[in-house]
Amino acid sequence: MSLLDYPKKLYYDYGSRLAIFLVKRRLRKKGLDPGAWLVLARLYEVRREFSTAISTLEQALRLYPGNAALEIHLKRIKALAASTPSASGRSA
Repeated sequence: MSLLDYPKKLYYDYGSRLAIFLVKRRLRKKGLDPGAWLVLARLYEVRREFSTAISTLEQALRLYPGNAALEIHLKRIKALAASTPSASGRSA
């Protein structure tokens, strides 16, 4: 990683952490929303935390069985995780 990449990495790392916190808080306070679950999974995907994204979508599908959007994204992220060398989650 070059010195010029550091601000971008920092922005995505801390920005996505804040976004994850806010979406989780919304899910706790405002009830259940399949769109919010999808956004949360997408945030984990952007952070390359595929296993967490998959478990988030599986949890959402338990609440909303048969939701086509959630099923499509779960299938896509599983395929992406399988094709990515470090798919076990985020490296330290």
